[in-house]
Amino acid sequence: MLRKYGWLVVFAVFMFLFEGLLMQWIELMSTESDKCRNMNSVNPLKLVNCSELE
Repeated sequence: MLRKYGWLVVFAVFMFLFEGLLMQWIELMSTESDKCRNMNSVNPLKLVNCSELE
């Protein structure tokens, strides 16, 4: 059974890793400016542009 479906498990793991890397790459390409946390804000978890804090 493992020989029969082993390729499917390997394929699923490969696709999971590939999707994770692809999402990281898209997120990296979509953020064109450096993001910082504004600790004086109401919501410090929200990322804002670092140029706005200066």
